Amino acid sequence: MFIGKRWWLLSCLIVMSVMFISTGSAHADKLKKFSADQVTLAPNGKIENKGKIYVTPEKVRMEMRSPQGKGNMIMIMRMDRKLQWMLNPVDKKYFERPLNEDEWKNMGKGAIKSKTEKDLGTETVNGFKCRKKSVEMVVEVMGFKSKSRSIVWISKKLDMPVRTRMEDGSVTELRNIKKGRQSKKLFEIPGGYKKVGNMMEMFAGSDEGNSGGFSFPKGLGDKLKGIKLPSSD
Repeated sequence: MFIGKRWWLLSCLIVMSVMFISTGSAHADKLKKFSADQVTLAPNGKIENKGKIYVTPEKVRMEMRSPQGKGNMIMIMRMDRKLQWMLNPVDKKYFERPLNEDEWKNMGKGAIKSKTEKDLGTETVNGFKCRKKSVEMVVEVMGFKSKSRSIVWISKKLDMPVRTRMEDGSVTELRNIKKGRQSKKLFEIPGGYKKVGNMMEMFAGSDEGNSGGFSFPKGLGDKLKGIKLPSSD
């Protein structure tokens, strides 16, 4: 699920698609409403990035900082309204498109080109009993392909790994997981935001697309320009 720090945007998209694939999995004690810190650690154990995730049965919010540490990006999924929003808080812009659950599920399934797993037993991580697995995977999103080897710790209570350790030693994990109701304001567009027609327009600024501290892998910008609102020309 986590391709690497230079692929933070694709990571976010894949995380969301995997959540849709996992929707409907049954577990008596499954957390349906919770918040958590999403922390990325360098191989030396130093914290590189921190994000937040807020989950309810029909709403999800993910906050991710740019790899440069400037600004952040927010993704909100509203299953109840069949909408998804991407927000740039620095420039107060947002991009909206219809939320098609089948599209997200197919994206997640289609992104994984090959996958092999090896069971490594059970281990408790941050208070959650997890199944530990070794995973080798080839993922392709928007024409970008990445091969990865990782160790994942998966809890039946959540729809995502509690911890993922990549082969370079970097780790992404959920910490401070708190069960409970989430504020409705977290899943709304704040006042003063301008609606734009595509993702590149959302991040385009005086610094030629690096507004808010964001930059895209070579070639990804052109692909993002093609993601438009249904009403766009």
